[in-house]
Amino acid sequence: MLFAHGFEGSPTGSKPTYMREAFGWEVTAPKMSELGWSIASQTELLIKHLDEGEYDLVVGSSMGGLAAANASSMRPNEDIRLLLIAPAFGLAENWEGMGETGRSAWKTTGERRYTGFELDIVLPWEFMESAERMSWPIPAHSTAILHGRFDEVVPISYSRKVEESCENVTLYETDDGHRMKDSLSVIQEVVSELMDGFVSRPSEGQKVEVQEEVSKEVSFTGDETDLEVEGDSEEEIEQLEAEMKKLEARMAKKKEKLEASREEARLEELVLEKEEEEIERELQSMEASEAVQKAEQEVVKARAEVEEATKKAEVEEAEAEEARLIAEMEEEEAKEARAEASAAKRKLADAILKAEIAGKDVQGITSEVEDEKRELLILERVGKRRSSIDWEKIGEFGGSLSDDLTLINGIDEFTQRKLNSLGVFSYKQLSRMDSTNAGKVNDALEMLPGKIIEMDWTKQATTMLELKGVDNASSSIIEDGSDEVFADLSAAQIKWAQIGKAGDRKSDDLTKIKGVDGETQKKLKVLGIRTYDQLSRMDAETAEAVNGALGMMPGRVSKMMWAQQAKALMD
Repeated sequence: MLFAHGFEGSPTGSKPTYMREAFGWEVTAPKMSELGWSIASQTELLIKHLDEGEYDLVVGSSMGGLAAANASSMRPNEDIRLLLIAPAFGLAENWEGMGETGRSAWKTTGERRYTGFELDIVLPWEFMESAERMSWPIPAHSTAILHGRFDEVVPISYSRKVEESCENVTLYETDDGHRMKDSLSVIQEVVSELMDGFVSRPSEGQKVEVQEEVSKEVSFTGDETDLEVEGDSEEEIEQLEAEMKKLEARMAKKKEKLEASREEARLEELVLEKEEEEIERELQSMEASEAVQKAEQEVVKARAEVEEATKKAEVEEAEAEEARLIAEMEEEEAKEARAEASAAKRKLADAILKAEIAGKDVQGITSEVEDEKRELLILERVGKRRSSIDWEKIGEFGGSLSDDLTLINGIDEFTQRKLNSLGVFSYKQLSRMDSTNAGKVNDALEMLPGKIIEMDWTKQATTMLELKGVDNASSSIIEDGSDEVFADLSAAQIKWAQIGKAGDRKSDDLTKIKGVDGETQKKLKVLGIRTYDQLSRMDAETAEAVNGALGMMPGRVSKMMWAQQAKALMD
């Protein structure tokens, strides 16, 4: 026997165990959700078992009964019988009492949650699509339906509809619900009649009774025409025949009564259905009338609210318009007041500005005159100390064009003018100063003691002379990339072990670094620095040494972050 459950976990799961233990039947009960939860997938599972095995009886409970009926219609040549227990015919119409709104939502979202019989699953819309196609199959085999009149899940009227439309289907009605727990005892009797090929239809409230066959032992001896009945006399045989006729007559009467009771039950059911329809129509009519009255009352109430809100809005609108006019007037007055205040502020500002300009002009003229007088006195005083310098050592300036001494760190424009008053106009003169002359020039310029030696003007001037040579000489010195040409001033302080020699490496375009122009790049190449890699390796001490060698303001290389810029360009 092949048994098809309803949803796993439902009470119908106890039936296969009951059939095994009570009847001693060999039962195959596959997991109906193996291929899915839809009626199509469960029918497919039953067909698979029918194709692969041999079964004389297929029993289906609830949705499993609907699947068994569908499998029967698809495999009409199988030698089987069907017992359907509370089968779920009309599944699409009856599913959880769902209306059109619920179906539309299910179709839109594609899934619907089902909770029942210890299950909590999500059913796809395909479940309903297959139910719409397969809710009313026509079984192709002899079928017995066992259904409870008090079924709260699948109405018994659905099984009655199937019995009326199919000649090979017999319905057995019992006083039971969907679980059919009180009807398990009649299963063996129904199946016995089903397998014998005769299905009697019991009257309402009557249980199925299977008549035992009258057995006779016969044997053939000698001729085939000689029949000997052992153990029975002719009288006994006649008596048995008479009893058989009486039994047949009783059976005929019972059948007539059964047909009459069934017809009466059908008529009563039709009457009840009509009465229920009339009651439902009356209820709907009453509900509709009440709904209309309620809607009319709500319309009246809504109109009153609208009128009240309209009046309130008109009042508020009038108040807002009045407030707007007042605000416009006040705004015009405020504009006039702001304009007058602005005009007064402008007059005041013009007067203050004129006064400040007049005062500044007087102060500026006075200050400039005093500064010029003071500078002329200083220059005159510095020029008088010319005789203290050893000109044979540093040399007299005989050129026509003086050097820009402000390129040397520590020499501003006024200091350059003082040097010129003293007679120093060139890098060459400064480069020849020894410590003695440097001290005398320091005193003559009225600078802090030891400032010139501290700023190392002599070496800076030497570097500037070499840079001038680079400007005037062929550019091949720079392009050659020789590391042998270094400035004497601060090159010795550069940590070459840290930044590395350029060697044969190709020169980078150092002007891409902010703060390095074409002239500065030439000076760096003279020092021996031609690559981003060298600049990126500079520490603070080396950066300051390069800063001094280039004659730049102290800390300029570090402030401009040449090392970080070079590293970024490398990356």
